Amino acid sequence: MRTTLFCSAVDVADCGPDGILDDALGRAGVDGLSVAASYHAARDLLPHASGPRLRSFPAGLWIARDPAVWDGCPVQPIRAGDDETEAAVAALVAAGRERGAAVDGWSVFMHVDADRPGPGAHVDAFGTAFAEQLCPARPASRAYAVALARALVRAGLTEVLAESLHHHGLEHGVHHERLLFEPGPVGRFLLGLCLCDACIAGADALGVDGAVLRDDVRILLEGMFERGEPLPGDVGTRADAAALLDGRMGALLDAREAAVTSLVGEVARACADEGGALTVLDSSGAAKGYADGRPTGAPAIEIGWRFGLDVAALSAHCTVEAIAYARDPARVALDLEAYRAAIGERPLAAIVRPFGPDCDGVDDLRAKADLARAAGCTRLDLYHYGLMPLPVLDRIAEALA
Repeated sequence: MRTTLFCSAVDVADCGPDGILDDALGRAGVDGLSVAASYHAARDLLPHASGPRLRSFPAGLWIARDPAVWDGCPVQPIRAGDDETEAAVAALVAAGRERGAAVDGWSVFMHVDADRPGPGAHVDAFGTAFAEQLCPARPASRAYAVALARALVRAGLTEVLAESLHHHGLEHGVHHERLLFEPGPVGRFLLGLCLCDACIAGADALGVDGAVLRDDVRILLEGMFERGEPLPGDVGTRADAAALLDGRMGALLDAREAAVTSLVGEVARACADEGGALTVLDSSGAAKGYADGRPTGAPAIEIGWRFGLDVAALSAHCTVEAIAYARDPARVALDLEAYRAAIGERPLAAIVRPFGPDCDGVDDLRAKADLARAAGCTRLDLYHYGLMPLPVLDRIAEALA
């Protein structure tokens, strides 16, 4: 089971390629690093940074733009870094190669934080396009995802760890979101749907009039706002959601999953063509446990449909990575068992947080690493070097030993 520390390009520039490799390979005892090569905007607390400890980071690409990949792409990457950070990532790849340590490319795909909506933007039932996220069904977004994967592998980041290679819900947008009116579970679900022309064409292909479906969603939401009351009902399961609008919502869910699965296949082929490989992170575990490390209810994989993720289907194209953000090792075991049951013998990976809300000691982290091994995981990733106090590296080394 291969192990890596997640990190940012700014971490690499701060520490220097050899410094961060010393911390990862020597002090933490992991096999390599997974560097955020393209990421959304963030403001992070960095306990051991050499510069400011609280920093805001722009969204975009942290490796040098390759014109051979990006020229002509309908969605262009934003440049997040500068010459220093881009050079630092390139130097890290070279230094890792010299020391026998792979450096992987961890990247968000459909969350872009652009200044204005582009040709691949998510579009809601009211026709509003959102600059911060892309729709996996739209051709421009798909071209962007393929180009990003090619760019990462050509930069030497041969295993692409794809976050956000799927649809998003209402709650995954921008900082300082304000929802003082509570729309309820059904309202939240409907408000988070992309209903662009590509999405409704997917419903059309499955025998449901997508334009009428979009209108009906809009009418439901307008009625909710006029009454000032949340929509009744629940969407706790996929079957609940599929039953909406006299069962017609099921066609849209099927179309969303087909679009994401086919996109994962295209991105995986692009990685392979360039000599790399693809791992897709299922955001379900983060949706359940990111805030407090205390996910409840059914295993994380069972809410993947909310993002258009059919994990069993897409596992034919890539390694599936479970985001195991949970304090209780028993919860991690529950989730990993559910993923293994869904994908059979296909490759499975896991990512854990060795500190913060999930972990306060060596024994806890060791238990989770043992669970990953028992589940047959091919890799275990640890989140995130820049965000952790340096003594956590010693915990990682002891737990992995």
